[in-house]
Amino acid sequence: VVSRWLRAAYLWDKVRVEGGAYGCSLAFSRVDGVATFSSYRDPNLAETLEAYDATADFLERHPPQGAELAKAVIGAVGDLDAPQSVDGKGYTSMVRWLLGVTDEQRQRARDEILNTTPEDFSRFAARLRRVQEEGGVAVVASEQALEDANASLPPGKQLAIRAALD
Repeated sequence: VVSRWLRAAYLWDKVRVEGGAYGCSLAFSRVDGVATFSSYRDPNLAETLEAYDATADFLERHPPQGAELAKAVIGAVGDLDAPQSVDGKGYTSMVRWLLGVTDEQRQRARDEILNTTPEDFSRFAARLRRVQEEGGVAVVASEQALEDANASLPPGKQLAIRAALD
């Protein structure tokens, strides 16, 4: 619920509208707990990285309440129940089987979504803060874009530039 809400309530405005990226997202894996921020064709890498680092602050200052929270929950349930083609159903079934995801686990996740509270957003903010402090950053971009970003990033936040393919 939280990552979906953040994509629409914060990241879209900060990274897409204000920053000029063609797209952006935040995914949080229930399988391994990895949080992944991404942007696409982003002309302002440094500002985007700063926006990602400020996500926990945004969550703490603006947790959704009332109708906004209900809309976030409904959207997350809609993602779970999205219509699928026959081959999509087969693929989803295979992935669940390979990962050992049971019907009971799926129901527990659905129940957690339906019972989401503003406090869950605060707990997610604390997790994102740990990602900000302890997590890694990987950027795939042109060398020039990375150099431009490093020119405006503080020394402790600058990116090590390495060739992706040698």
